Amino acid sequence: MEISPEKLQKLATGIRDGEIKAFDELYELYSQRLYGFAFSMLKNKEDSKEIVQDTFLKIWSRRAEINTSHSLKSFLFTVSYNLVIDLFRKRAKETEFQSYLKYYLSQNNSESAIMVEFQELNEEVQRLIAELPEKRRQIYKLSREDGLSHKEIASKLGLSTKTVENQINLTLRHLRVHINSNSLLVLLFMALFG
Repeated sequence: MEISPEKLQKLATGIRDGEIKAFDELYELYSQRLYGFAFSMLKNKEDSKEIVQDTFLKIWSRRAEINTSHSLKSFLFTVSYNLVIDLFRKRAKETEFQSYLKYYLSQNNSESAIMVEFQELNEEVQRLIAELPEKRRQIYKLSREDGLSHKEIASKLGLSTKTVENQINLTLRHLRVHINSNSLLVLLFMALFG
């Protein structure tokens, strides 16, 4: 059942104004859809349930930011998608998940082909990172390789947080433009590190 834009706008206004009833109604309308959306990417029931809970928690905590002239549905799914990507990034740093990912990919492709593609992708990324101006390269490595937050990088390098964010965004744009493969591995890489 599709929910009308008018209904969603009314719910958005109610939630923005702190109405629990509107929030509960939004949860009833979209929790299952968000679960299906998260599960389609994560393939894990518990993680998908957690994404749904975190999405609604974030919606409620950021309710003052809700723009009633924009799509509440789009906002919901964007928040959910970003949480899934954050989870991928976190898990990519966990050895157990890396082993699972390697196993999963090997079941769907030849492992040696994946390893070759991964090596080529890694070399391409390193080449593109080497092309960056020195400060941008340093910021990117502190963020993606050392796992520092934007605030920590800003403090360490004596920059504003906004400058750090801008430099990382410029780096990611550079990578997206120059890595032009549609392979699953490239897409996964961009989701994890983009």
